[in-house]
Amino acid sequence: MLFQHRKEKILERLAEKSTISIQELETAIGVSESTLRRDLVALEKEGLLKRVHGGATTPTNLNKEQKMAQKESINQSAKIKVAKHVSTLVEKETQVYIDAGTTTLELVRLLPTEKNLKLVTNGIDHALLALNRGIEVTLLGGMVKRNTHAIADMTAYKQLSKINFSASFMGMNGLHENQGLTTTNIDEATLKECAMDQSQNIYLLMDDTKIDQVYEFKVDLPTSAKIFINQEAATKHPQKIKKLKVKYDIEMIE
Repeated sequence: MLFQHRKEKILERLAEKSTISIQELETAIGVSESTLRRDLVALEKEGLLKRVHGGATTPTNLNKEQKMAQKESINQSAKIKVAKHVSTLVEKETQVYIDAGTTTLELVRLLPTEKNLKLVTNGIDHALLALNRGIEVTLLGGMVKRNTHAIADMTAYKQLSKINFSASFMGMNGLHENQGLTTTNIDEATLKECAMDQSQNIYLLMDDTKIDQVYEFKVDLPTSAKIFINQEAATKHPQKIKKLKVKYDIEMIE
């Protein structure tokens, strides 16, 4: 198993539990203790964890860039897979909305620069990346969330409500068969719903770690919206995906 894959699995486990032992990682990942110890040293140097006796724990002194980097590293290969597929849906010479999030950030990396797009976003990282790639960008104004670098408040909402889009591309924190789609912030929930109201086409990008997760604030999804999830979700949660497909238009990405 390559280091990048081991890195993703270690960070996924650490996201579930604030502290994890070498023995737990050996069982979960299936590699030797010596390999895992080298991996933990490398990840500690990146600031993504802190080594403790017999294992690792979540660092307590992460700055905002490192927190974003930690989220990006979790299940990254699945996020890239979904983003790559969805990037083919972007039409040339159109205005699109892409909201803040790690899977949507992968989409910005893959946007076709030759299609003369206009991008509107509430993600600071997304705006900077798009600018560096030569894409025309409008960044919504307002209060910035420290951990996610997302702009989400009434100022951003008022701006967004005045703009029309051929398509919106968004992430979501959780998808549950009973609670539906949820996120961690009421302003972000409101902003997502506003973007969907302003869009001709609505696409949600999610990875398998979001299945069966429930957060504080619900997001209403129009029936015309389409959800893209990596195929591993069906392997890990076959019955849940089957039930979700009854309620939502879901496409599994190989």
